[in-house]
Amino acid sequence: MISPLIIYLLAVLAGIGAATHALLSKRDSKSAFGWIVFCLVIPIIGPLIYLIFGINRLHQAALKGYFARLEADESASICEPENTNFRPISAVGENVTGKGLRACNSVTMLENGEVLYPAMLKAIRNARTKIYLSSYIFDNDETGENFITALCDAQNRGVVVKVIIDGLGEYMSLPRVGKKLKNCGLNFARFNPITLFPPAIHVNLRNHRKILIVDSEIAFTGGQNIGNRQLASNMNNPHRVIDLHFSFTGKIVDELERAFLRDWHSSHGKKELTAFKPVNANLTQAKIWTRLVLDGPNEHLDRLNDLLVGIISTARERVWIMTPYFLPGVEIVSALVGARLRGVDVKILLPARNNIFLIHWASQKILPYFIEKNISVYFQPPPFIHTKALIIDHNYSLVGSANLDARSLRLNFELGLEIFDPVLNAQLAAYFKPKIENSLLVTDQQLRAISLPVRIRNGIAWLFSPYL
Repeated sequence: MISPLIIYLLAVLAGIGAATHALLSKRDSKSAFGWIVFCLVIPIIGPLIYLIFGINRLHQAALKGYFARLEADESASICEPENTNFRPISAVGENVTGKGLRACNSVTMLENGEVLYPAMLKAIRNARTKIYLSSYIFDNDETGENFITALCDAQNRGVVVKVIIDGLGEYMSLPRVGKKLKNCGLNFARFNPITLFPPAIHVNLRNHRKILIVDSEIAFTGGQNIGNRQLASNMNNPHRVIDLHFSFTGKIVDELERAFLRDWHSSHGKKELTAFKPVNANLTQAKIWTRLVLDGPNEHLDRLNDLLVGIISTARERVWIMTPYFLPGVEIVSALVGARLRGVDVKILLPARNNIFLIHWASQKILPYFIEKNISVYFQPPPFIHTKALIIDHNYSLVGSANLDARSLRLNFELGLEIFDPVLNAQLAAYFKPKIENSLLVTDQQLRAISLPVRIRNGIAWLFSPYL
């Protein structure tokens, strides 16, 4: 029989050990402080939760080695394309990534599943050589079945098919879709899977990227997952979501394909027999220029955060942001305030109804500061708006998978795609304007009218913002 004293000492040692690990490994002081207090104040439970949620378990050495093997594209990117005027904003991403710009032959905005899914399925059905698909959520429903059928048909006619599903995102729809993929014989892998034996019950470090590559010719990326929830025109759909995705052709497709293959190796764990070879030309006279910015809890940590701080700081006329989750760090907040003080039109569009109530409560805690600084914040009416997009001035847009919260900017594997194109910028602005007109402008009076219990609730939720 183990004495209570020994149990107490073990609990204390576990708390000190977990707190020390957080102190030495965390880069965010607020996150480190929160974990240290949690581990020391709540014996046994605190260290156990830290073990599950707080530790980055990725094998850094293996990942870095694979990155080196994939860097096969020796074609030079272009820092300042001829007849363009992208400086100084283009210098930000260049310094963050160490790369210049990649040509893009075309970019198409695709709103909601009604527009996106037919385009994706058409590309899959017309595929000749390969299909690479990565999705955070792949629902086991009618939409998911349509994709599985198209992927199986492609594989049966000799197309190489590779599918990545996030190990946690797969649980968003039960029964999990992985069983269907396996039964069809599809070549798929789970990213960072959750398992009991061996124990791997970690919910952080998720692959939140959404990528589809077909024949190295066309790429799709953005914020939309695969499932009926993205069918926003169905008024009887209780979980309908409004969202944006984009399709691309040109040199940028090679960049997205390489990003997929990095994730594939991390998930699949096997060395590819053939090296990746880019096939698209970086046309010097392209009208659209792009840059892929990968972010994740490895050597890419803070890339998107640094990018956002830099590009917002270069804005001269407008910074319009649409995001479902808004809990930015102090650096981004400072950049937004600085832009507004320079006279820049700063608008932030958030959903009035959020699917994650803790984030919604926490964001309400910080909104009074933005109103005080004359930054316009709008609540978009239901259904839930999952769109992630940012436009700056009249020739820069940033799209991709990342939200403006700690989970996206520090804990997830995300991607951002810089697009230097006045045409797409104008299209996104035209997409923003009616949503602004139909949204509720948040005022100081409305925030003051919030009852004390609700404000306390929001404040408590905000305390956990580094982990939401």
